Amino acid sequence: MNWHMIISALIVVVLKSVGMTLFLLYFPQILSTSNDGFNSTSSYGTVCPKDWDFHQRRCFFLSTSELSWNKSRDDCVTKGSTLAIVNTPEKLEYLQHIADVEKYFIGLTYHSVEKKWRWINNSVFSGNITHQSQNFNCATIGLTKTFDAALCDISYRWICEKNPE
Repeated sequence: MNWHMIISALIVVVLKSVGMTLFLLYFPQILSTSNDGFNSTSSYGTVCPKDWDFHQRRCFFLSTSELSWNKSRDDCVTKGSTLAIVNTPEKLEYLQHIADVEKYFIGLTYHSVEKKWRWINNSVFSGNITHQSQNFNCATIGLTKTFDAALCDISYRWICEKNPE
């Protein structure tokens, strides 16, 4: 028997095995376009933790329980993330779509001394906030198609965001 043929056959088998493994791991992520036009997958087949959603190279966690804004922020920190920074129209549309009829805290707060809304990473928010009131210093999305001011001590669901692992 020709050793060159045996070695060639083994190389082909190894390459096919590696290729099939990579294909099976990343195929759901590559072909994940839902009927509503959003490119999204659950955490299966991605590098997002279990129960997180993958969208535009970011991982998102939508809580099912409710906490105050500070406790929501703390929960995100324990998950190695931050409250979501919704700084693009595409991200806003995606998160509002999956938030559906629930309200979710995001990483946006009002700084009364400077009279500006800022993201949790300290960048300035340049959009519009509805339902602004003297004591409404936190923001939510969902239920409406806008950013809504809310009391920080009221309990809502929350959205965490982080880079894939």
